[in-house]
Amino acid sequence: MKYVVYGLIILLTLVLQTAGVPGVVFFGFKPEFMLLLILLAAMIMPPAEAVVFAFCAGLAQDVAVGRFITLHAGVFMLTALLEGFVIQRFYRENFIVRLCSLFIGTALAELLYLLGAASFGLSRAWTAATWWAILAVSAFNAFLGALLYRPLSKLHKRLVYYHELLKRTG
Repeated sequence: MKYVVYGLIILLTLVLQTAGVPGVVFFGFKPEFMLLLILLAAMIMPPAEAVVFAFCAGLAQDVAVGRFITLHAGVFMLTALLEGFVIQRFYRENFIVRLCSLFIGTALAELLYLLGAASFGLSRAWTAATWWAILAVSAFNAFLGALLYRPLSKLHKRLVYYHELLKRTG
């Protein structure tokens, strides 16, 4: 049951991120909802489980986008692994820790994606507009993710409880 709900959350996030022709745009940039979900999952779940979740979500986004198959999956896996190991060292319930962790994790994932896309042959100029877009997406994900952490954490705890209950009762 837990995995079905996680799959539905990935699907809902994917639809929200790619809805319509231009997608969802805030103040001139497209937020990375799937990356936000991955970073929050890395903060809530154990690292191994978060990496598998990140791979599935990244592969779903790669299939939806249709180019550079496994690039998002690899970037999301690496980001979830780093985020999971780093956040274990700090008190994740602290608002400032969550804010900084989400900001740095988003910026790191965006840079890894640009480097990965360049290795696939898509080269972009690293102008001030690129850096401002990374900064804007990172700030948006940090503020939104800091607010969404508690509801997703409670959902995760409830899903783990029901998953264990179903496993024991058959």
